[in-house]
Amino acid sequence: MNTDNPLIKRYNQRLSQIPEPGGGGCHVSLLGVANVGIMAGIEPQVIFDEIRQSIPPGRRKVCDREIQEAINRALQDAGKQSKTFKKKPDPVVKHGKEALKRILKKAVSCDEADLWDASPYRLSWEPSIEDAIHFLKTVFHSDDLVFIGDRTEPGILDTNIRTVANWIFFFKHGGTAGPFFIINPLDGIPRLKNTNEGETYRGDQNIKLFRHALVEFDDLSHDDQIRFWMAINLPVRALIDTGGKSIHGLIDVSSLEIRTADDWNRHIKQRLYDERLVPLGVDRACKNPARLSRLPGVIRQESGKMQRLLWLSPTGRRCMNA
Repeated sequence: MNTDNPLIKRYNQRLSQIPEPGGGGCHVSLLGVANVGIMAGIEPQVIFDEIRQSIPPGRRKVCDREIQEAINRALQDAGKQSKTFKKKPDPVVKHGKEALKRILKKAVSCDEADLWDASPYRLSWEPSIEDAIHFLKTVFHSDDLVFIGDRTEPGILDTNIRTVANWIFFFKHGGTAGPFFIINPLDGIPRLKNTNEGETYRGDQNIKLFRHALVEFDDLSHDDQIRFWMAINLPVRALIDTGGKSIHGLIDVSSLEIRTADDWNRHIKQRLYDERLVPLGVDRACKNPARLSRLPGVIRQESGKMQRLLWLSPTGRRCMNA
């Protein structure tokens, strides 16, 4: 999902503003969210799932039929056919905001220096392009094909899609690239885009090995993000300060032995994100295997700050020992 699309931003904003059911205007709000979602080109099943997750507790229960009717009304208004929807399992994490507070409370008082000091791989405090080299060596294999470039660049083999060994040689000899990388290795084969309009080398369908998932908070303070990572028991490979307001957490999911997109949807989208992480406030847009993250050792143009490694491990492990 392209979160730079103004309609997607508007859709996510509407989702976050659904009022409590029971006299607060929830029923009307559902149609508004559905209308924007359909205009943005989001799949009706995705709209159904995300509305269902986003409705806050209130004085009445919103049934699935009410959500379905809102989406089907939006589809009809757009001249499209009505749909039927499958109900996803309820989240494992209940009352996500309270659960997040409990997690943050577990964390010792800490800052970036504490996180850096806890890193299994000893990092230089002063960020540089060496961060990118250490990161690539540690997280990927030398023959992995990795995209490094800008958000809107098409993937081009031997230009912004190279083997890790090639990227390391490139950076060691003064090359510059970024500011993004795709979190999983690519297969180097042109495949049909999700839009069915042309081919791409860097889409979800181009992923060769499903090793990593990305976790990011949009609405949590920088200090609380550090507390979260110090407290949570997740198999972390790297934490990257994006040079903005977020810390990107790269999670090792290789133990799940994901082979196909269906495996990813079941194990990562549903069980990890929808049932566990999204209720805690993790950005719901980070679920796809070809997600972009910020390459450490590169300056973020919008802020002028360096994207830097805060924590790095050769294997997935929790950031702070229990």
